Amino acid sequence: MSTGISILLYHQIGEAPGKHTNLDCFCSIEEFRLQMEYLRDSKKQVVSLAGAIHLMASKREIKNELVVLTFDDGCERFYDLTFPILNQFGFLCTIYPVAGCLGKPASWGKIKNPDLKILSSKEIRELSDMGVEIGAHTMNHYKLTELNNEVAYQEIYESKELLQEITGREVNSFSYPHGAYNPTIIKMVKEMEFANAVSCIGGNAENCRSIFELPRKYITYFDGIEVFKDKIKNNGSKAIPTF
Repeated sequence: MSTGISILLYHQIGEAPGKHTNLDCFCSIEEFRLQMEYLRDSKKQVVSLAGAIHLMASKREIKNELVVLTFDDGCERFYDLTFPILNQFGFLCTIYPVAGCLGKPASWGKIKNPDLKILSSKEIRELSDMGVEIGAHTMNHYKLTELNNEVAYQEIYESKELLQEITGREVNSFSYPHGAYNPTIIKMVKEMEFANAVSCIGGNAENCRSIFELPRKYITYFDGIEVFKDKIKNNGSKAIPTF
């Protein structure tokens, strides 16, 4: 039997991609439902990010297949399309909204995507109250490694503070925009008392170098159910790194 922890990375879930949609960041609602049905019917167990990390930190042998669901950027359709499916199946998840774009179309760097509107403060508060973990993803989705240290620090700090104010809860997890980070950025995230951070590195979570470089498996528009099954196959690794 295969074992291990797969942290899945989603972005937009919707009926159909729009004109400006990046297909690597889109999953159709039909495929998403099929994927969630597969997880429900398989021997895999969907757990919270915190639960998976707790198991990793305990150094105990991972005896089954665990899956964690994460969603970057905070697409507003998460509220009315994605969450109802997750709730139907009783699946926990973590979302990482871009805090400087709440309630507005995505606009960061060269990205101006009217097809991607970000969740509002009200929706984030309601989702948090319904058990969705809210993580930070900076204010403006810049590549932190391309900013000077002062601006990078503000991007991380202000996003955490704003989301904590909205939800009334601690924001413990961070997602690096564009998967870009370095030792200086990791140090900042630790100094701001985040408990963990997720990356765009592929692979099983239990093989991570630290809980501030958690690997994730990218799910895209091109992933039919068989590709999805193949992506989340675990490699049976039981070695837990030192955090």
